[in-house]
Amino acid sequence: MKFLLVALMTVLMGMSVTSCMNGDDNTIYTGPAFAKCTNYFPATFELANGQKLVVNELSMPNLNIGEIYFFYYQFDTAQQPGNSQTLDVTLYAGSTPTSISAKSTEGPEKAADYNEATAPLYTFNSDTSTQPGILFDQYLVIPIMYWVKVESTDEKQKEELNKHSFILTYDFTNVKSGDTTLELTLNHVIKDGSEEGVERNKYTSTYKAYKLDRAISDFKAAGGAEPTKIIVNAKTNSSKNSLDGAANSTWSETLKTN
Repeated sequence: MKFLLVALMTVLMGMSVTSCMNGDDNTIYTGPAFAKCTNYFPATFELANGQKLVVNELSMPNLNIGEIYFFYYQFDTAQQPGNSQTLDVTLYAGSTPTSISAKSTEGPEKAADYNEATAPLYTFNSDTSTQPGILFDQYLVIPIMYWVKVESTDEKQKEELNKHSFILTYDFTNVKSGDTTLELTLNHVIKDGSEEGVERNKYTSTYKAYKLDRAISDFKAAGGAEPTKIIVNAKTNSSKNSLDGAANSTWSETLKTN
């Protein structure tokens, strides 16, 4: 339950940086970061606005340059302005930069039978959760809430989580010349192996950052135009972990054009 509560709190914190100051005299700023790793040592992360966060305490072997990470950080506003181009920060207690970059097998890729959804999301584009968003004009960051089985040990829980993939797919066969709406589908796929009838009756959350360059390139090849809007569809069911009775949920956003 602790695992589930921490995950839910992460979603509810939101994708925008928010201050957690306790009173007017507290100069310590605490906030979440969705940032790209740009250097191993000192560990350096770039925010979407170009601001750099330098985390001197972080060891370098756990990082991959170019991947998108999520973490909470702190700094003293009395020692350095919050709008500085580079900030020396510390990690908030218990926070560790976690890569949210989608696996190579999670797309975006052309739709196929093997990557169709086998389970719903718990919710998508909900008023009570963080909304998806475009990062660095090329990454689609999606907060995902989904049904899981709660295991008795951390090791078994990790095995359970590793069974879940979130594959972003597209089918541009019906795209016409001049179309500018890029439509994607988020598919929740569970690889159970020999397990059948597994009861997944609790939900947790994660983030996924999908690089859109390939999807945009294929879209332009199909219709000849730059996309100006993105739509993401997903199957959701907040009652049970079943596609039976699942709803069609949609999120959309205007894209910047070069």
